[in-house]
Amino acid sequence: MSRDTVISISGIEKANEETLAPPVTELPLEGSSQRPLFQRASYPPRISLNGLLIGMLSVLLLVVMGFVPVSLPSVLNIGSDATSYEQLSKLQYTFQIPLALFIGALLGPFMGTASVLLFLVVGLAVYPVFANGGGWQYVFQPGFGYLLGTLCMAYLLGKTFHKAFQKHGNVSRSLKIFTNAFTAVLLVHVIGVVYLLGLAIGGQLAWAELPGWILRLSVETAPYDMLATAVFLCMVRQIRLALWLVLY
Repeated sequence: MSRDTVISISGIEKANEETLAPPVTELPLEGSSQRPLFQRASYPPRISLNGLLIGMLSVLLLVVMGFVPVSLPSVLNIGSDATSYEQLSKLQYTFQIPLALFIGALLGPFMGTASVLLFLVVGLAVYPVFANGGGWQYVFQPGFGYLLGTLCMAYLLGKTFHKAFQKHGNVSRSLKIFTNAFTAVLLVHVIGVVYLLGLAIGGQLAWAELPGWILRLSVETAPYDMLATAVFLCMVRQIRLALWLVLY
């Protein structure tokens, strides 16, 4: 009798524990369909045929940008005796680097990087679409290292850019987006300068010309690269929402 009573009491206690235990709910995965629409757009789209088609259109846009240079004031002329905009505007700037970084962030680490890689292959093997020409011999040009840096940073942005939309403490999303832009462009130019040093060591570039190329390819263009990249990255989530039916 007493034994049955103990068993029943233990059974009641076990039932009470199951009743009082809170239900276990599974949290939605990052970028899953259970998240709100605007929040899902913070994450890169899944690999799809439509996304690859958008990537090919992005390559076409990169090609067009190479043939549409914009005259901008050179930072090297600021503080000089130049008095007119024409005298200051000695920099022929193209938006290929900021646009390539934007494509990487927009389409993600696979489709975005594949689009930038396709652009490089077209410029090296098919048609001279780079700002200063093309062809396989372009790998010995001073500007090719910056294209390689853009390819690497397009992958990195595609892999990590969604973190800019996540709240951590009191850091604003805008500050994190600008930090991403600054870091990506800085690393592009670091890789470009290292490539210039490699060309000089390999005898493909005279050491006396090295400072001039660094001034022309980095000092003059880096401020515009950072500003344009930051503006483009601010539009990533909005563009994903506009292309929602195609990308997602």
